[in-house]
Amino acid sequence: MTTDTINTEPAVDATAQMRLWHRVSQFLFREARLLDEWRLREWYDEMLTDDIRYTVPATDVRGESADALGLIDDNAARLRQRIEQILNGEVWCENPLSRTNRMISNVEILADRGTHLDVAANIVVYRFGHGRSDSYVGKCRLELAVEGESFRVRRRVVVLDHESLYEHGKLSIIL
Repeated sequence: MTTDTINTEPAVDATAQMRLWHRVSQFLFREARLLDEWRLREWYDEMLTDDIRYTVPATDVRGESADALGLIDDNAARLRQRIEQILNGEVWCENPLSRTNRMISNVEILADRGTHLDVAANIVVYRFGHGRSDSYVGKCRLELAVEGESFRVRRRVVVLDHESLYEHGKLSIIL
């Protein structure tokens, strides 16, 4: 009788990858819930790094200038200011606050760099308010700083699939 040696190392790696993917997915789902519940200060304080960069490139520009033009290009200070303006009623189109519902899918860990992860996901955000509904569909690229068993968002780039925002009119929410 012969004894075959079974290599279980790939299974261990696959299990670790699945656990990491699950943790990342749960992090993104919690982030979506905080944003939908307008708990923006909590989102900012608990889920973002001090050097956060949040960008939404222009939707109707192609080529090299697409990287230079943007709908949103916020550092930490500007993002904090945006949050305070929204929550203090200074953004007229979010007074009263809209109702939003986010769908996160196709979560993929593109790279594990030890101190941070490069992550991609698809998003759909439905916004309801002032007698109308808007939808924002796009791809989200994130750089997540690894902090123990959790993460913080260091970079968030949302590339909308819309050719323009003309029909949607505005981008007054955080995607």
